Amino acid sequence: MCYLVHRTGAEMFTRDLAMWLRRRGHAVTVFATAFGDMADELRWASISCITDVADMGARPDVIIGNTQYETVRALLHFHDVPTVTICHDRSADHGRPARFSQVVSHVAVDENCAERLAHEFGIARAQIELIQNGIDLDRFLPRAPLPATPRSAVIFSNYASHDAQLAEVRAACMERGLSLDVIGQGTGNHLPDPAAALGRYDIVFGKGRCATEALVTGNAVVVLDPSSGMGEMVTAASVALGRQWNFGRALMTRPITRQNVLAELDRFDAPDATLAAAWMRVHGGLDVSLGALERLLLRVVGERGVVQVSAEQRASEAAGYMDDWLRRGPVTVQMVDQGLLHRHIDGLQQGLNAQQHLHQAQADTLRSEARRHAEHAEEILGRLEAAEAALAAARAHAAQANAQVDAVHASRSWRITAPLRRLITLVRSGAKAA
Repeated sequence: MCYLVHRTGAEMFTRDLAMWLRRRGHAVTVFATAFGDMADELRWASISCITDVADMGARPDVIIGNTQYETVRALLHFHDVPTVTICHDRSADHGRPARFSQVVSHVAVDENCAERLAHEFGIARAQIELIQNGIDLDRFLPRAPLPATPRSAVIFSNYASHDAQLAEVRAACMERGLSLDVIGQGTGNHLPDPAAALGRYDIVFGKGRCATEALVTGNAVVVLDPSSGMGEMVTAASVALGRQWNFGRALMTRPITRQNVLAELDRFDAPDATLAAAWMRVHGGLDVSLGALERLLLRVVGERGVVQVSAEQRASEAAGYMDDWLRRGPVTVQMVDQGLLHRHIDGLQQGLNAQQHLHQAQADTLRSEARRHAEHAEEILGRLEAAEAALAAARAHAAQANAQVDAVHASRSWRITAPLRRLITLVRSGAKAA
């Protein structure tokens, strides 16, 4: 993950997956560039949390990638480990799949993400596994039966704020005699554990994971998010389709207006909402969704426990990744502003240097080992003059790479293109020379 700080849908998926796999007897390490209080929660469950893949002491059996940048850093460091990537978002840059030979399976959390992988990146639909987010049913317990007439409502979203959209929802609720609360970071009322709070409300406005948590609790749910628009009241007839699209953006086709909200409030039907909740508790639990993911991981490890990729192919794929990164300049600038560029390039450099040393070892029948930083590369054991020449060339290339990274750190963010292109040239020239 890029970070585990805000308890968004993807972050909570990572937390739940790590803890569920640990309970199943698997050894789990979570790699993220930043951690919040979830790190204490994970470590309490005997799950390792690291911010640098070089700190991981043993080769993993499989890499589960939830964000593109960190997935690439991990697979370049562990160059023969099979990788499964998960797309959590239709539009966010972190949802772009890592296009490397080590990636042996792609997972989408809903049909919208599956469409992105297929239509934007040319991945065959048959090669995309649809494994949806699951909810911990032991935490989100069923609420008391819904009343015949609703009395309370809540907007459950980190994106809600005191703006015009919220005012429209509030006006509609007042007109129907409903009290309205807001849970989410946008209004300063963030609840680390909303499970206990949801049972106090009859109607929940939310999307994605928030909507799913409310449904398994037994609330009537209107698909809505202030940043995206609104959909409809989830019913027993529509819950399966809504689940397929993760109660997300594709279903929110209407603007948030008082009249639209009133129309959905008037569809409240307590018995029907109870049937929708019962369906979701059968199909939306952690054991269902993460059990499917565990079976996929076990199959991947059983069939392709070691992914052999030539050094030339790895270098070509890394160069292609950097080319693509450069074309998406605004993302690079944002990373510089967030202080992530150094760690990202350093991770890429470590992976590429490791591949370069491995290529020379294969070519000269010698074993080589790269230290964490290229300037401290260990001397290659060898007796052939060709191996000594190759090692000298490797040191020169590593020094050039470090100089380029230093130049990036010293330059303004808009000037990173030139040093990064030199890094690409370094990888390609290293592969060709060998």
